[in-house]
Amino acid sequence: MKSNLFLSLLLISIFLTGCENTPEERKIHTVVTHDHTTIVCNPNKGNNPFAAWGVFPSKDESIRRIFMEVALGHPDSINIAHWDYLDPIRIKRIGGIKGDTLDLEIGKMLTPYGSNFKKDWRWHWRIDVTDFSSILRDSVEIEYNHTGYEATSVGWDLTVSFDMELGDPVAQPIMYNEVYDGSFKYGDPENPIEESLTPQNIAMEEGAAFSRLRILHTGHGYDQPKGCSEFCSRWREVLVDGKPIDRRDMWKECADNNLYPQGGTWIFDRAYWCPGDLQAPDIIDFPVTNTSHTIDFELEPYTATENIQANESISAVLFQYGTPNKKFDVSLDQILVPNAAPELNRFNPSIVEPKIVVKNLGSETLTALTIEYGTKGFEKKTFEWTGSLKFYEEAILVLPGAIDFNFGENTFYAKLKKPNGQTDAWQADNQRESMFMSPKEMPKQVVISYKSNNTPEENMIRIVDEANRVVYEKDPNTVKKDTLYKDTVDLGLGHYRMNLEDSGHNGLEFWFMPQQGFGYLQISDMDGRVLHRFESDCGIGEQLDFTVKNNPKLDDTVEQSLLKLHPRRIQDQTQLFVQLEKPMDGEIHILKDGDIQEKIPFTQIQDTTFDIDMTQYEDGRYVIELFLNGESKLKQRISKQTRQQ
Repeated sequence: MKSNLFLSLLLISIFLTGCENTPEERKIHTVVTHDHTTIVCNPNKGNNPFAAWGVFPSKDESIRRIFMEVALGHPDSINIAHWDYLDPIRIKRIGGIKGDTLDLEIGKMLTPYGSNFKKDWRWHWRIDVTDFSSILRDSVEIEYNHTGYEATSVGWDLTVSFDMELGDPVAQPIMYNEVYDGSFKYGDPENPIEESLTPQNIAMEEGAAFSRLRILHTGHGYDQPKGCSEFCSRWREVLVDGKPIDRRDMWKECADNNLYPQGGTWIFDRAYWCPGDLQAPDIIDFPVTNTSHTIDFELEPYTATENIQANESISAVLFQYGTPNKKFDVSLDQILVPNAAPELNRFNPSIVEPKIVVKNLGSETLTALTIEYGTKGFEKKTFEWTGSLKFYEEAILVLPGAIDFNFGENTFYAKLKKPNGQTDAWQADNQRESMFMSPKEMPKQVVISYKSNNTPEENMIRIVDEANRVVYEKDPNTVKKDTLYKDTVDLGLGHYRMNLEDSGHNGLEFWFMPQQGFGYLQISDMDGRVLHRFESDCGIGEQLDFTVKNNPKLDDTVEQSLLKLHPRRIQDQTQLFVQLEKPMDGEIHILKDGDIQEKIPFTQIQDTTFDIDMTQYEDGRYVIELFLNGESKLKQRISKQTRQQ
């Protein structure tokens, strides 16, 4: 266990008195440590650290909040990586090359299955790392450790940055203590986890009003009989002085992941993480009531019987703080809806009910709040919220009413006012704006084409109008297996929401389940032009909000070709179904680890099925990529197993 005194009493005084003004806008200082760094595995060692220095604000500058952003993209010089690996992000050294070595974990990045992603793919994740505000000062070395055993011919384009929001700290940091940090065996009868996660007694510093446990925790490995720890749910309990203060199931649903589809088993729920996930830490506060407190973790008792390999990756840091600096202090952390950010694609575009994330940073429980919101160029709306948010708690607030918009790009705004009827003590974080695109426009008469898979009882298709009245529905109890339905639907002018819901959480198709078959869902006009395609590999489903107009501006970017690769978990053969608007030339590429194994050229095809024979290839993971007139149109992973499990 390590401890470090953050600040002298003089520095505390500077922090408390140095920023008493109430600015009108956020002041952000951004530090980039890894700037489009190409990262690859070291297959000989299983981990490959990429360290970089950043110059952060000095210790005499007040910091209110810090957010770390991680971005992964397709590298320029090599092919994209495939596997979901646990990549720790750590603060290695502070104060320059000759400074102190800390080696503190600040984040856990779980890489996505990247084999489906094309050259222009890029994704962003963001978490709050404010608790490290007194460490992220001056020169700091940040290490991103890319683990795994993939070949060096594939990798990721990595950027790591920190947005430092300047201003009065929410509460004064006093001390930090490492509680646990490591990979701990789970279910091993010869090495019980309770012998590793022993109680830790930690002295409380003078002036500490509350302590905060910041926990990063994921499970890995696959044993018998439960598939622990990656694929087994187990509870974790946190105790302070022998009394439980937090208990939760270490399990996470993955079929609703915003990053979809991915090339692997992305829909399968996992041990508190999902592929393509920068884990949000568990934050657990408790009051300081003694000169010391004992911290203890307990996990659900479990003993593996075979393939004993389960491990729990845990880092837990205890931060001690003074009393919160403001009584009434609320922050608008994010606008979820409407928002054009790709990372929020599950919720957008939307025609109704804006959603915002609000966090209470004041010592008083937040019970009332005035929220002004709307789209620029339209009438402002006001909502009086009531509820209960304790210090540092956050909530997603749903704002009533329709979302106003003009065709194309729009700007939405929201502003928080009068927490508990009082003046907010720090107003710089009370408002935000988001750019969003208007929902698609459709004609009054459309054709809905729905090709069912082999489990149609799992799929509900429904359109509702602004009054939430059902205007179209495909009852799963009446749909036959592997059947194409084409329905002409007449719609009145107005706003609509169309939902594809999958109770099996495996979409209309999922490569790992070839017995499910494949299906698709699309909307076309009366001339056969495709106006929208739902993603078949969508996990829990998809939502489409749209507007019906007399003279709609139709989306001309929708892919008109129907392209399907099935099955994608094979013994020897697969098929590529191709239906095009007009005859085209092209090639089919078979790749392994980014290297082309075979090219299958063709000329002037329009409606055909390619039989792709993989008999001569060894078992393993491959990618099939289809090019039409030189442009990549389909890129999907297949898994060849001579003996299917």
